[in-house]
Amino acid sequence: MEKNNGVRMLAAFALVVAVAGLSLGFAAFSTSLKIDTAANVTTGTNNWNVGFSTDGTTIENPTTARTVNAKETGNPGIIDVKKYTISQNTNATLSTETGSSVSYDLSILNKGSVTAYLDSVDFDGVTVTCTNPSTSTTTVIEGTADAGTSVIGGNTTTISDADCAKMFGVSLEIAGTTYTSTPASVSGSIAANGSAAVTLTVSYLDTADARAVAATLDGDIIVNIGSISVVYTSTAPAGSGA
Repeated sequence: MEKNNGVRMLAAFALVVAVAGLSLGFAAFSTSLKIDTAANVTTGTNNWNVGFSTDGTTIENPTTARTVNAKETGNPGIIDVKKYTISQNTNATLSTETGSSVSYDLSILNKGSVTAYLDSVDFDGVTVTCTNPSTSTTTVIEGTADAGTSVIGGNTTTISDADCAKMFGVSLEIAGTTYTSTPASVSGSIAANGSAAVTLTVSYLDTADARAVAATLDGDIIVNIGSISVVYTSTAPAGSGA
């Protein structure tokens, strides 16, 4: 039991996405991902070593960042990736138009000698909110009067959290499964010296509700997506046969 407790390790990463407006209906975003690891590991052959990879082969250095471009062209943005963290280097852009999204491809590698089992994917920290950027030339964001112009008119200075969440969302794909909310259960694992492909995407949702809100936009916005946590553990789930 003592040895099992020593080997058992939770590797969690939290994702925080902030989206900042550039012009009417457009937004730029930055991301921050973090893996926190801590455990008492007994001596022996078993070890735990899980972290981000930009090339799918090696885990990144914990202190020296490597840059990754977004998949999209135009102004795709760049992120800085370390072993446990991801931070924004250069902002990308989004718009309130069909298909507007930006995403980054990465991997999570398991370079230890024990299998890493996916324990949870938690979107409870995701709270999509909109505010005015400090660089905006107008404080107008939402309203029906003079919507789509730079004229203040009768518009309000904030977008409600409910309306903001209707327009923008975040998804996380892990090993081919895409998550947009906290699932009731998860499955999956990374074998020793194995990997899991990861894609982080922030997008304009382009639903009827999203379009209705976007039609009232007047000025730049900052969109805060909130946080996602993903937990891996060395303990196999019950009934897995591992």
